[in-house]
Amino acid sequence: MKTVRLPFLAGLALAIVIPLAGFAGVSPADARSAALHPLTAKQVAHRLTGEVYGFLPYWLETKKTATALRYDLLTTVSLFDIGLQSNGGIDHDWPGYAALVGSSSTTVINAAHAAGDRVDMTLASFGFARNRAFLRSRTDQRRAIRQVVALMAARGLDGVTVDFESVYLRDLPDFSRFVDALGRAVRAHNRIGRVTVAVGASQTGAAMAAAALAGHADRVLIMGYDYRSSSSTTTGSTDPLVNRDGGMSLTWTLDLFKASKLPMNRILLALPYYGMSWPTTSARPGTTPARAAYGKAPAFPIRVSKVAVPKGSPHGYDRVEASAWVAVYDSRLHVWRQTYYDSPEALTAKYALARSRGLAGIGIWALGYDAGSAANWQVLAKAFQPPPPKLKPVKKHPPKVHVTHHPKPKPAPVHRKVVAKKPARPPVKTARSGSTPV
Repeated sequence: MKTVRLPFLAGLALAIVIPLAGFAGVSPADARSAALHPLTAKQVAHRLTGEVYGFLPYWLETKKTATALRYDLLTTVSLFDIGLQSNGGIDHDWPGYAALVGSSSTTVINAAHAAGDRVDMTLASFGFARNRAFLRSRTDQRRAIRQVVALMAARGLDGVTVDFESVYLRDLPDFSRFVDALGRAVRAHNRIGRVTVAVGASQTGAAMAAAALAGHADRVLIMGYDYRSSSSTTTGSTDPLVNRDGGMSLTWTLDLFKASKLPMNRILLALPYYGMSWPTTSARPGTTPARAAYGKAPAFPIRVSKVAVPKGSPHGYDRVEASAWVAVYDSRLHVWRQTYYDSPEALTAKYALARSRGLAGIGIWALGYDAGSAANWQVLAKAFQPPPPKLKPVKKHPPKVHVTHHPKPKPAPVHRKVVAKKPARPPVKTARSGSTPV
């Protein structure tokens, strides 16, 4: 997932303290939610032709967002995120935990389950040193697994998304063993429970995906964004279909994963509902960012719902990268602000890429970043809803005509005229030799 956390902490109560209760570190709030249950195999919906895995971050985990989601166009909702303490236990002071055990998440869980959608929790850990310490401690891992499964049981969850970012390559064997141990515990609790592992879109991400699959992860989710950032040399899509500059792109990443012999039908491609915005010296698309202006007009990621296209502003669609763009002049700072983002047309092209590569489906970072755009739901429906069944034409038979069959009349007898035969003439007697005729 996008790892910038601090900007979202403003206005949140960081001092939320929910006391631990029970051997597994489950709070009383968890215990009160015992009525929640995971889906059974029969309850899981199979209405879409591919998986649609949506992340719902805690800062958008509100009743408004929960009731605006199109659960019929999702297969999984992953509640983001749960953090770990230095000893491997769940961090109960983290806002994501408060959201997970709160009433809004209960609304999401109930609504998703009513639609046959799975609900996962995202277990997040960031930083090379932090992840190395955790992956080298079996004790910390056992504690984490025990508490994660207990929280799954308390909240009726169906799986776990592992989002460990910044893992050294030499720590991947330990990471694989952790994923395997977590998966065994999850499936012991719920035989249809799943473990999904989020990975980057680079060579390191492909190596991490291989380690996760070796640890029997059910799904690997590629974070298909941040190809461009504030440090990029040109403006453009944060998730280009193909990079016009010849660099990394979604197509490049999928080629890499295929070349790594990874099973593409167990991979999800997550796409962003956010874009990138830079200050520039001109409105020309694909130009160099004006770094001299970063002090007063920094580059930043922007939610799709916040992108505005003022009347008369230069804007367009980059067909190579599959991205919409708009340039707006800031008369106060005397710079252009150039923004690239995924429009419904761009998402359509990227969903088609995922389908053409035989992926399990797509992911969304993050639900709510588009403010529930009807157009975005529509392109999801078009990409993943099966076509309506074709009705067999009803054969119209001509009405039966009842014909009364009368017996065929016998032909009248033919009366022929009988002609009487003439009597035969009596024979003429002839005299025999020596006799006298009479």
